[in-house]
This record gives sequence, C-alpha cells and structure tokens, in this order.
Amino acid sequence: MPFTYFIADLHLSADRPDITRCLMQFLQTDAINADALYVLGDLFEVWIGDDNVTPFNTEIANAFKAVSAHCPVYFIHGNRDFAIRDKWLNKAGMTLLNEQEVIDLYGTPTLLTHGDELCTKDVAYQKFRKKSRGWWWPRLMLALPLWYRQRVANNGRAQS
Repeated sequence: MPFTYFIADLHLSADRPDITRCLMQFLQTDAINADALYVLGDLFEVWIGDDNVTPFNTEIANAFKAVSAHCPVYFIHGNRDFAIRDKWLNKAGMTLLNEQEVIDLYGTPTLLTHGDELCTKDVAYQKFRKKSRGWWWPRLMLALPLWYRQRVANNGRAQS
C-alpha cells in the first residue's frame, strides 16, 4: 500500500537531542520506504543562513539526503526557517515548494502549507511575515555578518 509522510514544526536545535534522535530514527526506518516525504516548515528552531554550517545542521542534511536516495523529499518554508536557501536544500536532497502547494495525493487534490499565513489576527506577525518574505529584507539580512544574524535570531526567539 502506498503512503506519504508529512512532518512539520520539529523546531530542531542542538540543545534538544531527544527530538533529533526521534527524527533520525524516523528517517532511517520509516521515511525511506515512503512514496514521498514532505517537510512543512519549522524544521529548525531558527535558521540564520545557509552559511551557518555546523555539525548539527550538516548531520540533519546528510540524514535527509540519505532518504532522498529512496524517495523524493519536499520542503515548504515555515516562520522559523524561511531563510533556508538552495545551498542547504541541495545538500539535504530536498525540493523547495511554494508556500501554498496543491499536490495530487493518491487521486485527491491536497493543499499543503505551513499555515503561518493563516494567523490573520496576529497583525504584528503578518507585517513581519510580509517584510521577511519580500525581496529586500532577506537579502539585507543574509548580507550581514553571521555573528550579527545570530544575535538578531537570539533576540527574536527571546521575544517570541
């Protein structure tokens, strides 16, 4: 029987090895047998740029790359990892999808989304979301030094 997996909001971070262990077990034992794997955002607690190469996010990329040898792996940005770009996605063997993507799920048209755009009553977040997904803000942020982006991310996490 065919099957597809959807995962979202894992919020992986090096300081939560329990979540990482669960993901690794899932990828090694279950996901490799699927028809497809969809990661619907917030894979990481925070993503400050593909140039932030760490042993932790390299391990995660390698695990997904291993799965992608057996089934396609797709990714939709979330509100914590919208700065993931092609460099890391290629390293992880993932294909980036649109923020809203309709797929044919075994004959049923199915809308996939992270869902943060549906939080319409959170006006402050929607303003930030519009800015952060625009063309100029991501370019500006990713052009800043890595240490500064880390500080901005830490401040943002403390406030959220």
